[in-house]
Amino acid sequence: MRRQPATYDLFFPATSGDLVIAFESNLYTPSSTDPRRLGIALDQVEVQGQRMLPPLTTTMQILAIISLFWFFWRRVGLKPAMIFLLTGVVLLAALVGLFQARLFITVALGHWIAVLVLLHLVLWPLQQLMRTIVRRYNLTVSAVGWKWLWGIFGAALLFKVGGALYPHAIFIDEWPHMQRVQMVLDGRFLELYRPGFTSFLGGTVGLEAGYLPYSPLWYLLIAPIHMAGIPIGDAMNGLNALLDVSKGLMIFLITLRTLDRERPALIASGLYHLLPMPYFLMSWGNYPTQFGLWASLVVLTFLALNYQQMPVLREWKRFGLWVGLLALSILSYTIIGVMTFTMLGILMLFKILQGVKGSRSFILSLLIGMILAEGFAFTVYHVQFVSVFLNSTLPAVVNNIINMAGAELRPDVEARESPLSNFLANTIFLRNHTTYLLLLLTMVGLGGLYFDQSGRRYGSFWSAWLAIFVLYTLVSAYVADMVLKHILFVMPLICISAALALNAIWDRWRYGRLATIVTALFLFAVVVERWWFYLLIKRHDVM
Repeated sequence: MRRQPATYDLFFPATSGDLVIAFESNLYTPSSTDPRRLGIALDQVEVQGQRMLPPLTTTMQILAIISLFWFFWRRVGLKPAMIFLLTGVVLLAALVGLFQARLFITVALGHWIAVLVLLHLVLWPLQQLMRTIVRRYNLTVSAVGWKWLWGIFGAALLFKVGGALYPHAIFIDEWPHMQRVQMVLDGRFLELYRPGFTSFLGGTVGLEAGYLPYSPLWYLLIAPIHMAGIPIGDAMNGLNALLDVSKGLMIFLITLRTLDRERPALIASGLYHLLPMPYFLMSWGNYPTQFGLWASLVVLTFLALNYQQMPVLREWKRFGLWVGLLALSILSYTIIGVMTFTMLGILMLFKILQGVKGSRSFILSLLIGMILAEGFAFTVYHVQFVSVFLNSTLPAVVNNIINMAGAELRPDVEARESPLSNFLANTIFLRNHTTYLLLLLTMVGLGGLYFDQSGRRYGSFWSAWLAIFVLYTLVSAYVADMVLKHILFVMPLICISAALALNAIWDRWRYGRLATIVTALFLFAVVVERWWFYLLIKRHDVM
């Protein structure tokens, strides 16, 4: 015991296995009349390695990671020299990490082995699915194109899922969602299913009352995964990141179908993983939002693949699949599902303006599909919200519109102060989470979609997609703050547009290839810094 703060050094021998160190520092107040806090105050604990060789367990874990990593690139089909280079870089990084920041590396080795095992498990089924789709729609992908696609997918999965499962990462919304999964496991599912605290529209979206369907489907998916032995947090974060990675495959299919060229499709798929926005979404822990965005992109992928010949009612298998995907979209996350249905409604309007006769089958496919999908969703879930919507939600929305319409147009960067401040907040988010370079490429490529020889056939499709961003930007401040969901909804369109611009630079400029590679390296540096910041800095300062 000393009168002044002192440092105590405790030494532990190097050994294999885990070591749990517990510290107790209980302060107490002697009595109600003596408010002093007495006892030993523990201020800080720091663990440092003595730069000794790693124990056998750590060595074996690193060897397992290197072996699984090497075997993956063999399965992709890379040349031995490239496999040796990639594996060597990972091994060197692991060794440097062991001697410079051992705890940061060793704490996650078990999780990273699990991520590599997951990569190997999902690779073959996804390869078969993608090849089946490519054959079904008479698309063309070269052998080199397949290698690039699965290389992009594998690298993204390791980077995103590996980061999402890092043990020291903090996701702000993880805890409340874990509690809701536990409610399902405890037999309290009806509390989530019925209008209640999860579906209440409060200050989070700029309203003071009202209820909106907040689907419990995500929690029903996570519960059995947890029952298989995976912690709830790992199950949610892992699936969240895996859904995000799979979007790159869907963006590839949409681009390949609409632009009919392999390179822009590969660039668009890669750009999605070099876009800072998805990392923000994952780091926040918006799991149902991610689920809804994924489901909506599945719908848009099916729509793009079948755009020239949408299934009709008598093609009951294909049409049933279309209805099922629409139902998944509206049941996964209501707001994103509403955006998807809005986009389809705008698309039907564009088709009507082009001439009902030539688009009759297309319009009926969309219209009947949405009616049947919503009819199913209404029967199993939405029906219970009719009363509270009319009595609580609708009046709250109307009052908010009236209040916002008369509000002073303040330039504060705060989404709920005024329509102007809402617009400024959304604009700043878009700029900060895409980078100026990617925004410039997007604006150039977006115009190019309408002049591209293949892409212009899908002009109504691009216009309806873009209209969601414009429409919800205009109304979000009045109805309820969309919390940036309309911006997240157009992320794939941003990547497709920018990919078209980069492909044009690649083809038409002498130094186009170099410019494209430098752009990719710049964006990669941005997302590495951003991912590191989200996982190990930003949340730790406030939690």
